[in-house]
Amino acid sequence: MSTVIAAIDNSAAARPVLVAASALAMVLGADVEAIHVTENEGQTARASAESLGIPFTKLTGEPARQIAGRATAGDVVAVAIGARRQLKQRHIGHLARKLANEIDKPVLVVPPEAEPVDRFRTVLIAMEGTPAKARSIKPAVDLAAGADLEVVVVHVDDEASIPSFSDQLAHETAAYADEFLARYLHGAPRARLEPRVGAPADEIVAACHSIKADVLALGWPQSTDERRGAVAREVLDHSPVPVLLVALADTPAS
Repeated sequence: MSTVIAAIDNSAAARPVLVAASALAMVLGADVEAIHVTENEGQTARASAESLGIPFTKLTGEPARQIAGRATAGDVVAVAIGARRQLKQRHIGHLARKLANEIDKPVLVVPPEAEPVDRFRTVLIAMEGTPAKARSIKPAVDLAAGADLEVVVVHVDDEASIPSFSDQLAHETAAYADEFLARYLHGAPRARLEPRVGAPADEIVAACHSIKADVLALGWPQSTDERRGAVAREVLDHSPVPVLLVALADTPAS
């Protein structure tokens, strides 16, 4: 049986991570295992897992190393972790970023203010730039295609990349959407396209609110270079919902 690892701390933030991990596991047909890395007893973490009927494992050592090591196991298909933002910063915590950069499996980052649902019904898959970049969302589409999910792709253009339409705007916009879905999302029959124009990160976050997404999927560059994946980093810092980061094999600087 495949497993989604829920890496939790010893605080009230553990429960949202466990709930989100369970929702992801339902999509992937997997079980959930909670792990807590500590030198102490971890009573809150254990109680949170046990209240949801999730098996709990306590590990000792350096957290990133222990979590990443467990993630390499063949049965593990994804890892969920809390964002753990600093009080005076909007950036997610260093542990979540480190794991997202090192683990080659999807990483679900749960922001502290999120209210995860017990079942994912609507997934927002974000892409920006020209349709040539659509290859970056294929792993996320593949994950969602086999599940009974509403898939919404928000495709953000800036003024330089927006398609040129004639006076038949409504007709040509619909034709563009149909062509995009047929070419890039043929494996997800319930998918629809939501084209937007503007600053990519702002539009993606706004779309999370407007469509009431349960989870947001993003391609992640797995690089410590802040110039790479700038849009994904900004969205991750501001998303109101759990963010599923799917590793990109090769991402050009943005």
